[in-house]
Amino acid sequence: MMDDPLSALDANVKKKIFKHVFKRKLKGKTLVLVTHAIDFLEYVDRIIIMEKGQIIHDGTYEEIKHTPQM
Repeated sequence: MMDDPLSALDANVKKKIFKHVFKRKLKGKTLVLVTHAIDFLEYVDRIIIMEKGQIIHDGTYEEIKHTPQM
């Protein structure tokens, strides 16, 4: 599990790392990314949104982007 490894990076570096490491090098691996950033949500398989320790949304980007709170 990675706890927001992209948080301290600028937008350019963040994009390169996501593309080259997460999408290429770790392709086919199970990766749990905990983040507050929403930049790359459309590229992940599943999104789980939590609030106060409870799951409030669980689904794909397409499913979740249509929820009223998002």
